Formats: sequence, structure tokens, C-alpha cells
Amino acid sequence: MRLKRRYVVLLGLLLAGGGLLWVLLRPTVYQVETATVQVGPLRVTVDENGITRVQRHVEIAAPVTGRLAESRVVVGDSVVPGMIVARLYPAPLDPRSREQALASLESARALRSEAKARVQQASVLLGEARRARSRAEALAPAGGITTSQLEQAVAEVQVREREYEAAVSRERAAGQEERRVRALLVEVDPSRPGPREPVAVRSPMGGRVLRVLEEHDRVVPAGTSLLEIGDPAQLEVVVDVLTRDAGQIQAGTPMVVRVAGREVKARVKRVEPTAFTKVSPLGVEEQRVNVVGELLEPPLGLGDRYEVDVSIVLWESAGVLKVPAGALFPVDSDWGGFTVTDGRARLRRVSLGHRGARETEVLSGLRAGDTVIVHPDNRMRDGVRVAPRD
Repeated sequence: MRLKRRYVVLLGLLLAGGGLLWVLLRPTVYQVETATVQVGPLRVTVDENGITRVQRHVEIAAPVTGRLAESRVVVGDSVVPGMIVARLYPAPLDPRSREQALASLESARALRSEAKARVQQASVLLGEARRARSRAEALAPAGGITTSQLEQAVAEVQVREREYEAAVSRERAAGQEERRVRALLVEVDPSRPGPREPVAVRSPMGGRVLRVLEEHDRVVPAGTSLLEIGDPAQLEVVVDVLTRDAGQIQAGTPMVVRVAGREVKARVKRVEPTAFTKVSPLGVEEQRVNVVGELLEPPLGLGDRYEVDVSIVLWESAGVLKVPAGALFPVDSDWGGFTVTDGRARLRRVSLGHRGARETEVLSGLRAGDTVIVHPDNRMRDGVRVAPRD
């Protein structure tokens, strides 16, 4: 009986030892996250936060020192050119200030005369450029001039048109400055009998009131900003990017603006020529430059200075072989990834193409339909057993 009990205990110990040995020696199966290599669209983008701003806006300032009457307009009001948006009761000028104002008036008149001459000159040059373009368009079909000469003639007209528009704008600004100084002299002339009339501050453009900077009745010095007017229907997008990314961006580059769960198509209008230093959230100083884009769709639901997410599309294709970027890692001087084949991880060396934010183009080393391991850890080796994580 004792011998039989001893055999039973010995058999139990052998079974327990064998089970422990099997547990220790059995192959480890790692749970891994997987994805499928597939053919689909891919974009290479520069993603940043940006803001919207009104393309054409004006900040109206007090033309004279005086008491500002309480504002009659509020944010959101519509205005038309010439509409009175504020009234100022000017303070009298002392003799010295009056002499300075007279000198300013003479200077304003001279600037306006110069601006008129520039408009006439720009008009003549524009006419000559248009006639040259017409001659070039007539000669080009017969081979009288080269294609580059025709393109140069067309470009010359565009340049002259911009110069003419700029000259007209300068003349308009010079005229407004002259009227401002003249109004200063007339309205605050101490020799005029009777109560002084208020200076009417008028809007130079149509649009809506974006901001009212001075709302209450108080004395303000000349040059104090009173309100800002613009057209919210004409918006542009401004986004600052790293200067090393800006080298790949040029006018006409597609953009995607995201706001409130929808996408609005846009394109780059210009890359500003001057960079600036900005401190990142991590405290690192970066050289960045502003990229200005124009919206190609109606900006429904957007207003001035709205924050938006912007993607500048550097490259895109409708059908490339792609893999999640998290499945790739450096291997020597190349790139590699693990595929799952018959329950085991297999190391593959791959050649990469364009790299998007979350996916990367694969030129060789993988095929469509392959299962790859995403975010492999340091335990992953070629040949180890793996199982997809639920």
C-alpha cells in the first residue's frame, strides 16, 4: 500500500514537471496590430493651423483731434461707400498747428498732382502694351514671331495693368489725404462764426463693420483707430509653415481648408518673401513664413480671423501601393517592415516613394494584400510566432 502511494506521488511530480517544462519551452506567440497593404489614393501634404482674414479691409481713423460722438454703427452692420460711420467735434487749432496743417495741405496737393501724372503715364504705357500684344497676336499664326515673344507681350500687358491699378489707388489715397487736411482746416477754423459743425467720417468702401474700436463719447487724438470695415465674403487663408517646407510650395499649389467638419478647396496665392522666428509649443525657435491662399468655394460659415486646419498638397495620386507609416522602420541604410506569413513575422526590405502624413508609397518589397505588422516593438524578430490582436 505504501509502495503504491509512493508511485502515485512520483507520477504526479513527473506530470507537474513535464507540464512546467512544456510551458517554459513552448514558443511564445506575440499579439500584434496588423494592417493590409493596398492600392489607393495618397497625398503628400504640409499640415498646419491657419486663420482666415478679409482680403480687402480698411481701418478708419479719426482725421482730427476732437470729441467722438457715440457710435451709431455696431459690428455686423452693412455700409456703402460714402456712408457716415462716425462724427467728430474738433478742437480749435492754435496758430502753430494751423501753419502745420497748411503745410500738410500743400504737401497733399503736390502728392495728388504727382499721383495724377503717374496715372496718365501708366495709362499711356498700358495702351502701348495692348497695341504690342495685338500686333504679336496677329503675327504669331503666320510665324512672324516666336511663341516666347507672344507670351512676353501678353505678360507685359498684365504687368502694365497692375501698374495702372496701383497708380489709380495711389491717386485715390492722395485725394483722400488732401480732403482730410482740408477738412481739418475748414472745420476747426477759429475765425468761423457760430458753433462748429462735426466732422463726418465716411466709409471709403462698401462691406460690413468688422470691429468697432471706439464706441463711447470721448475725446480722441487724430489718428486714433475708430472702426474696421471689410467684406467677409472675400476671405483668404493665412498659414505659417517652416521655411524648409516653403521651398516646395509655389503659387497655384492646391490647398484643403477644414472647418466645422467640412472641407473647402483653396489654392496658394503667394508665399510671402520674409520669414520670422516663432517659438514652438516645445519651446524651440523655428523659422517660419506665411503662405496666403485663396478660397475656390463660397466660404459658408466662415468669418474674419476664424481658426482653420490647412493642408497644402505637395503631391497626390489616385492609385499607389501604400502601407501605414507605422509599419516601417530603418534597417541599416534602408527601410523594412514585418509581414505576417503562416502565423510568423517575416522581415521584408522595402523601397519607398512619396511619404504622406499617415501612409507611405511602396515601390518594391511588398505586394497588395500583404498583411503587415503596425508599430512592431523591440521583441519582434524574423520568424517569431504572431497572432493578430482583436
